[in-house]
Amino acid sequence: MKVATVMLEGRRRHYLLFEYASSSTPLYLAKDERSHLLEQVASSEIYFDESTGTMAKVKSDKHRWRKRPLRWFFRDFIEKRLLFQFEARKEVRSKKVVRAAGLLTPDCVAWGVSLNPFNRRGSLLLMEHLDGVMTGEQYFQGLNEAGRKQFLAQFCEDVMLLARAGYVHRDLHMNNVLCRPTGSIIWVDTHVKPMPRGNRAKWRAIYRSISQRGLLNDYYRQWIHDDMKQRWLAG
Repeated sequence: MKVATVMLEGRRRHYLLFEYASSSTPLYLAKDERSHLLEQVASSEIYFDESTGTMAKVKSDKHRWRKRPLRWFFRDFIEKRLLFQFEARKEVRSKKVVRAAGLLTPDCVAWGVSLNPFNRRGSLLLMEHLDGVMTGEQYFQGLNEAGRKQFLAQFCEDVMLLARAGYVHRDLHMNNVLCRPTGSIIWVDTHVKPMPRGNRAKWRAIYRSISQRGLLNDYYRQWIHDDMKQRWLAG
């Protein structure tokens, strides 16, 4: 744990960072073309460190203290900063669950929170940047039909590995993953939740997860349903 200086779009910020083993050299975070591409499918702002290439996911406060002071105080100050329920910490915990289940995720460089409550960009997650990858949707669109089925089979296997570990993804779609040219799947959005008890309840949770409207079209969602059902029945 250390207090680190972060230059964010030219402004000096201070964050309390955990698991950060780098030097005292400030991070210089800026946006580029990669940021704008990733932000089209991400709920966070995306920055890159100019010297190391480290990717930063920055989550802003939900409320502005001048407009909704009470909601800001209880949600963004008390809950997120004092009780440490900020986005980066939640994502790191989920990432450890996903990795323990056997799925690939980027390495976490550091995670933390702004020491200044009036800095709206309160949550900071630093991850290794992966070169030569594309979003799952981009990779999928470039495949022929046989390649798509092979890719979806691997995707379903990852979802089943997570289910066997007792978890289900909260928001499953193709832009939650990155793909290498070899087809290996890397999970970058790792928001998961525990599965309920009982086999029927567990299957319903899986079914809801793989039925997200943003997960491809009806034809491929049905293919995923059929494949996952076979895997589930096979144990």
